[in-house]
Amino acid sequence: MSVTIEVATDVGDDIVEAFARLIPQLSKSSLGVTKAELQAIADHDACFLLIAREDGGAILGSLTLVVFPIPTAVRAWIEDVVVDDAARGKGVGEL
Repeated sequence: MSVTIEVATDVGDDIVEAFARLIPQLSKSSLGVTKAELQAIADHDACFLLIAREDGGAILGSLTLVVFPIPTAVRAWIEDVVVDDAARGKGVGEL
């Protein structure tokens, strides 16, 4: 399986559909996320919405990287990492 990692800048229907499938695998209590909310994340200066995509185009997972300055350096947090159940154990998360 060949997988590429991309930073989402334009949130298309494929990304919205992928999050509708992935978010319940990450959190049973989440109400989901709208296209506008995903686009706001992608547009935010401190956020990078990373998408793992199979060469065939299927989205296999995602994570949000948040980068912010503090007085002594620049820090980053990785949030909401999720790999589709069907792709787990194949190195997608490691990428």
